[in-house]
This record gives sequence, structure tokens and C-alpha cells, in this order.
Amino acid sequence: MSLEDLESFLNEDNDKEEVKFDSEKEKQKWLDSVQKLYQDIDEWLKPLGEKAIISYEKMILDEEKIGEYEINQMVINLKGNIVRLKPIGTLIIGSRGRIDMLGNYGTVMFTWVDKLATKPKISVRFFNSKEEMLAHKPEKPKQVEYAWKIMTPAPNVKYIPLNEETFSDSLLSVIKNG
Repeated sequence: MSLEDLESFLNEDNDKEEVKFDSEKEKQKWLDSVQKLYQDIDEWLKPLGEKAIISYEKMILDEEKIGEYEINQMVINLKGNIVRLKPIGTLIIGSRGRIDMLGNYGTVMFTWVDKLATKPKISVRFFNSKEEMLAHKPEKPKQVEYAWKIMTPAPNVKYIPLNEETFSDSLLSVIKNG
């Protein structure tokens, strides 16, 4: 591709409908989803009473397209066993966000993905020519409902629905050896 081709491409009127990225809107969706997850966990652990003490610590995340912002990490104290739910960020490849649950005996990853997804789906396209690329019309983004799921470790990543039972199992796995 010559400089002329590049300039021609940049000067073309693009009839394709551009999707604008609104960083504030995306950040707010992410913060709301984290807060909703924390509320669910609080409800799930409520029956444990004083055996499960929940607190929050502020932390700063800095993401490329969103910038620096403050977010809470949840801290769960279970009979002296400290577990942290640490937000990793939004704009994660294959996901709308991720939170890691860290305990003495491991880490469990929670990911905010399409409610219907059972595993990651990432597509890559290669074009042999400029004409082929220009002829390709990308699909319009579909409306997706997102949900928090447990992400199994690589290489065979799967998404497991997150609910009271799967959360309790995950929590136990990071505070108990074996």
C-alpha cells in the first residue's frame, strides 16, 4: 500500500455507520455491574451473619480508553480468612469486565459477559485486498444482556453461571486447602 492509497482511504466518505465510544457511559455501566455483583454477594452471605464480615476498600484503576477512576474492592473476612474481590477492569478482551477473587489458596476469576455465552468467542478477519476490505460490511452490534460468570482457567476456558451455590463453592476454594 502506497502513501497515495493510504491518503485515498483516509479521504473517502465512509458510509458505514460509526459506533461512537462513550467512555463515561461505559465506565458507569461497569461500575453499576460491579455494585450489583457486590449486592448479590452481600445477600448470599447474609445467612452467615457475623461469621462473614464484609467491608470495602477504595482502589484506583487506570484504563487506556477510560482513564483513571476510583472503584471499590470487596473484602470478606471469614473467621480470619481474608478474601478480596479485586476489579481488574472493563475493556478486557472477550469480556466487558473482570473481577478476581483472591484468597490464600488461589484465585477465581469472575467475568461480565453475554448472558448466553458458555465460552469466549473472539473473531479475527484477514483481507487479501483493499477492495475486499471495503466491500466487507461489519455486522451491526446486537443488543446483549450481560451477566457475571465464573471463568475457568486457560487453556479450555468456560463460563459457569454465577449464583449463590457457585459463588459459595468458589469462595471455599480460595480459603480452604484441597
